[in-house]
Amino acid sequence: MDHLYTVCVILCLFTTAVAFSETDNAQWRTHMEERMEEMLRMIQRQNEVIEKQTDTIEKQSGEIELLRHRVKTLEERTNNSETSNEKSTDLLTGNATAATSIERELHSEDSKTPFVLRRLAPDDAQNPVAFYAYISHNFGGVGTHQVFLYDTIVTNQGNGYSKHTGAFTAPSTGVYAFCYTAFASGWHVAGETGQYGEVAVQLLHNGAYKGSIYADTETDYDDEMSTGFAILMLQAGDVVLTMSENVGQGSYQSNSHGRWSFSGFQIS
Repeated sequence: MDHLYTVCVILCLFTTAVAFSETDNAQWRTHMEERMEEMLRMIQRQNEVIEKQTDTIEKQSGEIELLRHRVKTLEERTNNSETSNEKSTDLLTGNATAATSIERELHSEDSKTPFVLRRLAPDDAQNPVAFYAYISHNFGGVGTHQVFLYDTIVTNQGNGYSKHTGAFTAPSTGVYAFCYTAFASGWHVAGETGQYGEVAVQLLHNGAYKGSIYADTETDYDDEMSTGFAILMLQAGDVVLTMSENVGQGSYQSNSHGRWSFSGFQIS
């Protein structure tokens, strides 16, 4: 830029000298003025280029500074991760030591502590209690306080349910959940005549009422199902079953369209 400025100054001086010596040559002056204007435009374009390059340099300097900050942050995270891994290794080593200590205590002939006895006791989670059974056929003629027998057993983990008595006997003390379903038929599927299916079913715990469901149909093919659910605290040996509240009416379906069923499982 300084070089161009010098050239312009020289041209101005030269033009002035020529102007004094060639005062009558107007064409020459016009030519030189055009040359000067062209030189000034060129200098202006150079200045614009320099300004753009300066802006680019400043922008790149900011990006470089940002990258440096990110690199520093990543280095700090890497260092923290290495420290965390060292702590995890120490923790695992400590757990392994504790496990070895427990194993030695379990193998010790003189160990009679309550802790060891608990460790040697059966784990309830490995012996779950659960059952599910349903009635395999359509039926009718339900009497008062009739115990329902669910003759098809699908699941009987813990052998708590008996299809011969229709009752579940708790193998162990705990909290249990029970579900029971009744299906009243809107047509005579078991040879009955007259009124259509109607029944009330109770859930009993050691003979005590704990819940009930009701299903009733009034017109042809107006089937109805009802399901009950209960959560009970049982002691080992307690008995839970389902029973009719009074005399039922009509027929009851238990087939591929819907099943009379009784199920339960131990929660804790």
